[in-house]
Amino acid sequence: MSVIKTNAMSNFANADITDDIFFCRIMSEKQYALPLLQRIFPQLNIRSIEQPISQFTIKNNRKEHGVRFDVFSEAEQKYFDIEMQTTHDPTLGKRIRYYQGKMDSTFLKAGESYDLLPPTYIVFICTFDPFAEGSYKYEFSHIYDQTNHVTLKTGTHVILLNAYGTNPESINDGLLNFLKLVAGKKATRYDPYLKQIQDKIAELKDNMQWRGIYMQEYNAIAVKERAEGIEQGIAQGRAEGLKQGRESSIYLFIKNMLAQGSNEKDMLKTLMIGFQLNEEEANSYLRNNKSKNK
Repeated sequence: MSVIKTNAMSNFANADITDDIFFCRIMSEKQYALPLLQRIFPQLNIRSIEQPISQFTIKNNRKEHGVRFDVFSEAEQKYFDIEMQTTHDPTLGKRIRYYQGKMDSTFLKAGESYDLLPPTYIVFICTFDPFAEGSYKYEFSHIYDQTNHVTLKTGTHVILLNAYGTNPESINDGLLNFLKLVAGKKATRYDPYLKQIQDKIAELKDNMQWRGIYMQEYNAIAVKERAEGIEQGIAQGRAEGLKQGRESSIYLFIKNMLAQGSNEKDMLKTLMIGFQLNEEEANSYLRNNKSKNK
């Protein structure tokens, strides 16, 4: 049995709401997605949503870096992307920036006014504290740095939820209970919504057809991640090779200049111009060359 298949079977057996495949499957149903949005955004008074789309992909061409939203939905002319994030990604901020751009690119046709851009909400549910501040809910908006009371009205909203927060008084009980479910902890009180989610997970685990779908999706993700890892390795190898080749050329150039009797001042100037180095970099190469030839 392959490692991928063994891991897939183990993940399936132990899956909870934080498993990305289960999360996307469950939140693709209105009865689960709507209450979650209502708990995250009580101030919006959301009463109904359009059919959520799981694994919604935007990629305009083969060479472009596409995005795949976990759960994408519209509610009363507002658009929501909800992501389950179980690994600490240092590039999360830039990832959110890219997601926002891709989302916006689908809203306007040529010649249409920017006023037609609808409000958007990007939510990451994290199984870790992304900022180590102890908050259950981190909200971000564009605020003027100098006074903190002027807001740039972009209509975009970014929320990062932390399942291990320490300030329960800052969020409503419904959201707190859901985040306790994400963290694998007991709810503060009985919550029928959480029971529905847990029952749905159990139902899916007993469904042989769903198990087959899970295995296929898990395998596809694993193969994609492996391919991306190989591509990154190749790119890194190329970059390393180019760097080594450049350094070899610089040291060979220094060697030839020394053979021609050039002084250090002339070599420094020539290196800076010929290889586009600053004075410190050029001096470093000259010093290293001396140490190599001692």
